[in-house]
Amino acid sequence: MKLPFTAFFEAFPQHRVTVAPRPDGSLLLTLEGPDGLCFSKAIDREALYSEARVSQAIREVQRDLKLDAGEVHWRDPGVDWVSRELPTYGGGPLQETAAKTLVARRKAELKRRARASA
Repeated sequence: MKLPFTAFFEAFPQHRVTVAPRPDGSLLLTLEGPDGLCFSKAIDREALYSEARVSQAIREVQRDLKLDAGEVHWRDPGVDWVSRELPTYGGGPLQETAAKTLVARRKAELKRRARASA
């Protein structure tokens, strides 16, 4: 198995590729072109543990480079560069948001106080 970082070097041979850790645990991929312009993208560290996720990250960077260069527009018919799965849905039940949880706790606390004072 190849190291995941080598896939980025092979996918972007015309760029100088650097990967640096970020304080939040993700990685910062920076591509410096021959013209000196830089492109940076945060990549989830977990994406490097599977070949499919590395390929997806490379495809996203290629798409973003094309969008930045104006070579493709995200709303053009037949464009498949923008299609991707939503990262927030894991197939399980949806969770309540923090605000709904806080409101429910507050209502329960008010009911408890009303019962206690009655």
